[in-house]
Amino acid sequence: MMQSETLESIKRSASIPSMPLVATRCYEMTQDTNCDYNKLVELLSTDPGIAASVLRLANSPLFGVTRQVSSLKHAIALLGVTRIRDLVLARYLVQKTEELKCDLVDISYYWRISVTTAILASKFSNALLPARRDEAFMIGLLADLGVLVLAQALPEQYKPIASRYQPHSGDAWMQGEYNLMGVTHGEVTALVLEQWNLPEIMCEAVRHHHASPADLPENADANLLARIVGGTSAIARVMSQTMPVEEAVTICRAAMDRVELDVKVLVKALDGLEEDIEQMAELIQVDVLNSRVFAVLVKQLAENLQNASVAASS
Repeated sequence: MMQSETLESIKRSASIPSMPLVATRCYEMTQDTNCDYNKLVELLSTDPGIAASVLRLANSPLFGVTRQVSSLKHAIALLGVTRIRDLVLARYLVQKTEELKCDLVDISYYWRISVTTAILASKFSNALLPARRDEAFMIGLLADLGVLVLAQALPEQYKPIASRYQPHSGDAWMQGEYNLMGVTHGEVTALVLEQWNLPEIMCEAVRHHHASPADLPENADANLLARIVGGTSAIARVMSQTMPVEEAVTICRAAMDRVELDVKVLVKALDGLEEDIEQMAELIQVDVLNSRVFAVLVKQLAENLQNASVAASS
């Protein structure tokens, strides 16, 4: 199936999640540097679920709040409109993926990959491109949405690929995806983001996050965001399965080379990562795959990466 045929089939299938009016209006309002907090509070109050999520985020240990935040206006002042916008988009993304009801994909594995990618992408972007940290988080969270859309829109054709979207399957499924469907899940995710009228830089970064260096976007920020999300996606898959630690180290070092960051940044990011994943999953109300070996793998991986870094510098 050629790329244009696949994308056209997806458009005809009505499998592209629509962006709810509240999310669209929230995005428009928060693009304005003079965003009126009162109007934003009024908008968010129309959706009790989103209002509750905003308050839950404001009172999360992630932000070290010392007293209870009970009003939306206080929460917006505390978190800032950008974080509010990202939370609204994330909650609606969760809602829409639940509506897709895709039986071909293990949704708890999907969310562990997505949440881990988002958190690591935010941390790496903070080191490389702090002005785009929030975009990096959202791109990481959205990156694999195309997997669900393809599985929903073209279940029979995509089934052989979806069956390999699971732990211990390696990355061969991504090349198989292109060979069989003529598109990558990144291209499909970009199609969804375009339909949602999200910024072009996000669409370009997600479209190319698994691309080879020669095929990365020309725009410098989109190029870097694509490499960050591609690298963190690879690391997230390592973190979501069991494998020999030597193999995990090799994958992680290659991912850090793609991002062009020292492995010490990853070692630091691994500290407290599981707690970050659990807190974020709770905030956006998703179930993530329970990984009993996560703590052991992270400890071994951090030690090996640290030792390798020391050896390389000596």
